[in-house]
Amino acid sequence: MSGSAADAPAQRSEGEPMIKSTLQALLFLVAALISFDASFPVLAQDFKGEGGKVRILSFPTGNDYPFRTITKLGLDKKYGFELENVAVQPGGAAVTALRAGAAEGGLMNWLEVARVRANGDQITAVLPFIKMPNVWVAPKNSTAKDLPGLKGLKVGTYNRFTPEWVLYLAVAKSKYGYDPRSESTVQEAGPGLLRGLLDQKQLDSAFIFYNLAMPMVATGEYKILFTSRDLLEGLNIPTTIMLTSVAFREEYIRTHPKNVRAFVLAYQEAVQYLRKNDEIWTELLAKQSITDPKVVDLMRDWSRDVTLEKFSDDPMSETKKLFDTLYAAGGKEATGIDQLPAGIFNTEISK
Repeated sequence: MSGSAADAPAQRSEGEPMIKSTLQALLFLVAALISFDASFPVLAQDFKGEGGKVRILSFPTGNDYPFRTITKLGLDKKYGFELENVAVQPGGAAVTALRAGAAEGGLMNWLEVARVRANGDQITAVLPFIKMPNVWVAPKNSTAKDLPGLKGLKVGTYNRFTPEWVLYLAVAKSKYGYDPRSESTVQEAGPGLLRGLLDQKQLDSAFIFYNLAMPMVATGEYKILFTSRDLLEGLNIPTTIMLTSVAFREEYIRTHPKNVRAFVLAYQEAVQYLRKNDEIWTELLAKQSITDPKVVDLMRDWSRDVTLEKFSDDPMSETKKLFDTLYAAGGKEATGIDQLPAGIFNTEISK
């Protein structure tokens, strides 16, 4: 009896550390569960950049909605940097500005990134931005009803080297047997100017930003002949393929990796917000003088459909398939390069 009593205190003292350790683990787990944000991963939510300005080239006449949403919601401050949206026209001006170091990153289509990399510039795409979104329009009373109907007409484009335009050349040659470069009159102009040229009857049709086309069609004076994605379907290429990316200078990625990652997180959160909230679209589109409720709804739905958040599993393979098709039809004159260089996409940052 006395032996049992003497052993009891020793048994309690051996068990106490285990009980204390178990309680501490349970308390830690409860605290972690309470602090967990169900909307975003804890690490992403708490991530901060190195700080300072991150200048991004965007197109005020096109889809710049995620970037303006970042600043409106203060997502740049949330992730520890200051976003500066730098307005620029698409095409050569944007590429020149980024190459010259006038911005840290900006909108570039994959063919632009490929061309500058082939030229030795250290620029790479860190985010997908949009699928092929744009359209060909013509006056409502135009005799043209489809792509072959544009043969021999005056056709405008905002960029002769964008993949969408080269895709038009490829389909015209491979399916309909004519080359728009020699059998139509092609005029290049800024996106906003194309509308004026159409109104003045100086163009019969134009390849134009979708956010400019939708209000034109809503007036009843214009019609959509076809879209870029219509052309992809004719070539058996997925319509989900990326067109435009957010590209960064690799030197900036090396020196400010956290800022680039912070921008990616802010962008992805902005895209998620735009997918779920209708009200913000009225304000964003009003800045582009789009106020008709029907057009706002159309623009909102079209923009949501074409805007991308993450890369596909193998963007290089998809892009090469499209590039090969474009090159076969137009050669280096149309694409600017003979083959795709390595390093066009940096998919690690946005994972």
